[in-house]
Amino acid sequence: MLIKSLKRCSFGIAGIFLLLIVSPALAEKWSQRYIESLPDSAFAAIEIMKDGKKIRLLPHHNHVGEIDIYHLKSALGRIHQVKWIDPANFARAKDHLDQHYQVYKQERVKARGLKGPININKASINELMQLPHIGEKRAIGIIEYRKTHGGFKTTSELMHVPGIGQKMLRDIEDLITVE
Repeated sequence: MLIKSLKRCSFGIAGIFLLLIVSPALAEKWSQRYIESLPDSAFAAIEIMKDGKKIRLLPHHNHVGEIDIYHLKSALGRIHQVKWIDPANFARAKDHLDQHYQVYKQERVKARGLKGPININKASINELMQLPHIGEKRAIGIIEYRKTHGGFKTTSELMHVPGIGQKMLRDIEDLITVE
């Protein structure tokens, strides 16, 4: 009985600990009511249906007009799922979102003291070590991986390098490129 109670208690403590660690990393989900309260300028595209109904697509600005990076990245990830009334709106919305994302990346790069995003296909060990969480061992792993596989085609391929997981990739993805 005591062992059962201890197990239950330890699972409860572990759950609380995970919530405290994980919750700040997750962005606040916007409710439908909140999205409906946003001005049209908060959306990447607005389409008008034949019946005159307005469809506002891909919100990424908050109620005061600031870019919400989580929702910007979400919009970029979902843009291909939208059923466009006017296919030309896809390109306009994509360009709009890409411009915001490039500005955000440049701000992150500048705040980190870098000259520009680090090209993981060309960077030296020392350049790679300027990234968060990347020490000499991981930098060497990145270089060995790109030599073995002929370079990275996407930044997410970094997760194939030993010691680099999803969380670490999230921390550095805005500071790197594969150009």
